[in-house]
Amino acid sequence: MNNRVWIVAAVVVLLLGAAGVVFGFNLLPTREAAEAKGTFAPWLGTWIMIWATVAMSLVLAGFLFSTGMKKA
Repeated sequence: MNNRVWIVAAVVVLLLGAAGVVFGFNLLPTREAAEAKGTFAPWLGTWIMIWATVAMSLVLAGFLFSTGMKKA
């Protein structure tokens, strides 16, 4: 496979991780609103899952980038 394909895939994975954070900020209520409604635990669980996804996307992008940078 072409090395550029691996690097482009790594960038796409990073963009998907960033999109998860953007969707979280736009779709979830604020912390104060979640505490006022009594839904703090689900709110916190959702943010933990979002940041876990970001961490996994960083690891996967690092793997894809390092694979793409190897000499053929």
